[in-house]
Amino acid sequence: MMADDTEILDPESLAADKAAHRGDPGLDVLRWLHRTHHGVLGTISTERRVQGFPTGSIVPFALDDRGRPFVFIANIALHTKNLRRDDRASLFVHDGQAVGDPQGSWRASVNGHFVKLTTAAEAGEGCERISEQEYQQLMARYCERIPQAPGYAKTHGFDFWRMNRIESIRYIAGFGRICSFKGLDYLTHAEPTQFEAMRAGALEHMNEDHENNMKEICHAFHQVEAETVQMVSLERTGCLLQTLNPDGYYYHSFTKVIDEPQEFKSEIIGLLQRARKLSRSTP
Repeated sequence: MMADDTEILDPESLAADKAAHRGDPGLDVLRWLHRTHHGVLGTISTERRVQGFPTGSIVPFALDDRGRPFVFIANIALHTKNLRRDDRASLFVHDGQAVGDPQGSWRASVNGHFVKLTTAAEAGEGCERISEQEYQQLMARYCERIPQAPGYAKTHGFDFWRMNRIESIRYIAGFGRICSFKGLDYLTHAEPTQFEAMRAGALEHMNEDHENNMKEICHAFHQVEAETVQMVSLERTGCLLQTLNPDGYYYHSFTKVIDEPQEFKSEIIGLLQRARKLSRSTP
């Protein structure tokens, strides 16, 4: 049942629906998308012989600062052609570490509408214009998962497509925990209001007092000796650093989705510790 359904359920169905929604499905899906780097992109085929049939493609994906999934796909790919004709699609993810019956593990289908992102002055129909800065920030998030991504564009034309509007999510977390819910129920977990005040203070603190630590992180993980480093985004799932001279963006995922504001500190300390360990082991 959708979370906003007004259908009157009999007591047995109502109990089953309540059991399916126990816990926090929206937060579960955020955690799954955080630790899963590939999924099946389901598009609606435009090929004449199979027009209208669903077509699945394995694709890497990443999340933007609002938790929306985006992909980096070739202009010549069939799924790209399909999206140009019909922007409706699904992104299916599952537990890649599951042992035994795969139907006993978690999986989710995120359903929504994709839009092509472009830096061109005239975006064109069905596209969203973004700044060069936004493009580089998305690339940093994507490259953390797929480091070879910049080379893709040199072989074929590649563009970012983002699920700008998440309509619904089909959620299965095991026996008796099966439900569908609105995309908004997921997005509110990616940007929880209780973190807003803390986030602003944390960004200010990092940029005023810990720039040298962020330089250590950039040097260890990216071999970048930057003149200045600023933390420009801090989310439940990670942080985005911007360097100047040389200029660049670098995204670092946290080891988990943050549940409490105080966990930001421990995750950033852990990131710095890993950077120092890597520096010590590098000749």
